[in-house]
Amino acid sequence: MLTVFLFLSNRKGGSMIAIYTRQSIEKKDSLSIDAQVKACADYCKAQGWEYEIYTQDHGFSGKSLDRPGFQAMMSAVRSGQVNKIVCYKLDRISRSVSDFAQLLQELEQYKCDFISVTENFDTSSPIGRAMVYICMVFAQMERENIQERVKSNYYYRSGLGFWGGGPAPYGYQLKRQQIAGKVHTVLEPDPNEAPWVKKMYEWYLEPGGSAMKILRLLTENQVPTKRGYKWTSRVLMDVLSKPLYTQNSMDVYNYLTQSGAVISNPPEDFDGTLSVDLYGKKDSSQSKHKRCRKGSDMYCNISLHEAIIDSDTWLQVQYKILARPKIGGRTGTSKNSWFTGLMICGVCGRHVSFTHSARTAGYYICSSRKNCGWNSCSSKPASKKKFDPIIVKFIRDHYDSPKTKAAIQQAKLAAKTPQVSIERNNLQMELATINNQIDNLLTSLASGNAVMSKYINDKITELDAKRTPLQAKLLQLDATSSVNDELKRLERIEWAMEQLPLVYTEDTFDLSVQVSQALVNNIVFNSDGEVTISFAI
Repeated sequence: MLTVFLFLSNRKGGSMIAIYTRQSIEKKDSLSIDAQVKACADYCKAQGWEYEIYTQDHGFSGKSLDRPGFQAMMSAVRSGQVNKIVCYKLDRISRSVSDFAQLLQELEQYKCDFISVTENFDTSSPIGRAMVYICMVFAQMERENIQERVKSNYYYRSGLGFWGGGPAPYGYQLKRQQIAGKVHTVLEPDPNEAPWVKKMYEWYLEPGGSAMKILRLLTENQVPTKRGYKWTSRVLMDVLSKPLYTQNSMDVYNYLTQSGAVISNPPEDFDGTLSVDLYGKKDSSQSKHKRCRKGSDMYCNISLHEAIIDSDTWLQVQYKILARPKIGGRTGTSKNSWFTGLMICGVCGRHVSFTHSARTAGYYICSSRKNCGWNSCSSKPASKKKFDPIIVKFIRDHYDSPKTKAAIQQAKLAAKTPQVSIERNNLQMELATINNQIDNLLTSLASGNAVMSKYINDKITELDAKRTPLQAKLLQLDATSSVNDELKRLERIEWAMEQLPLVYTEDTFDLSVQVSQALVNNIVFNSDGEVTISFAI
């Protein structure tokens, strides 16, 4: 895109005339900047004006007036250097009626006229101003129609499983492929970038894996983004969260369904042989980024490209991403202790709370003694200044030990049971198919006659009888494996371990509380003045 305007000096009156030209994109059917300049210059020369190039801008369209070259010209108008603007057509200035209306008011305020060479409009006359408004209405309508056609084509192509449009995401490249006699664009793994996508997922699932660690590793390995820039956390999280990198398995189907996405393909199509594409329609009031939209605003289709990441790995990454913000307080609300909600009295079993006064540094005291009187429990107050360093040392020593780290990895391996996952996937596929059949029959039931209703009810009963044992078997598998919940718990522990070098300081209170709650089940204050810690693993 290119924006150009030129100043011309009026020999007769000493005033300045600005020629404004703009070209959105270089196309065969689009009038070039040079041609626009020539047309406007010829018009001006006929009036006895001379001109020189003032400035030019690249990369700006006519949908907004926020363009450096245009704004520089308007600054010249406001300072009195320009009293007339000449352009090739109205839509070179703007395609927005509201923007153009405000512009005309401002030009009128500074006594600056506007001329469209090809349309022969001159705002110095009332008829000229009226005609300009009418043409701008049609210009805006044309822009909105173009936008709607582009969006419709994008969604149509995506719905067929092809690439909707735009540059390929990192890890993929565009490929033109003939299908059913027509040439379409599909994605295929980029041999240079796809291995790095796999590395990103592997690094994230490693002990201590985080976005910051991956960014550092990408920088060390001199790996640029698709456009050659340095990686940022937002761009990286896009790669780690987009479903188009993974297989179209039933686990992915269920994950996206639970997020509220509208799934276009039937469950039986989710057989793990292709991939998926998630896209969302939005209006101007919505967030511009997909990750900021609600699941119900997103649409999912099976996409005709090869997955780079297997579904189990992709889901583990999603659960790790989701685990972080879900770490919250249990029962404690104190803003004075890193271990709020975790402390228990070893004598009576009640919670231990924190108390302090102007004369003391603070104590942990049994809530029974605090609320019901000193004789309700025989436990003694424990100095926060004494016990906090002891508890912190216990936590750090435990999670820094090779034995604990090995136990976490062993637990993660135990949670990943391929046989169970395959069986769960098959059961989920059968259940989803039956549920769809029942939903369709219920829809038919509403419009059927008495005879039809009898057969429909019989079929629903038959399908429900098939569904019941499948649901029972799935519940049994979930009860014995609990794969997702256990993996999420272990990922949360690993995240908290990453934070240990940073926490338990005065300026990291909230993070310290989250880390404590992820790594510790409870802290028991015993009657002998010692503490016993039950760790998460």
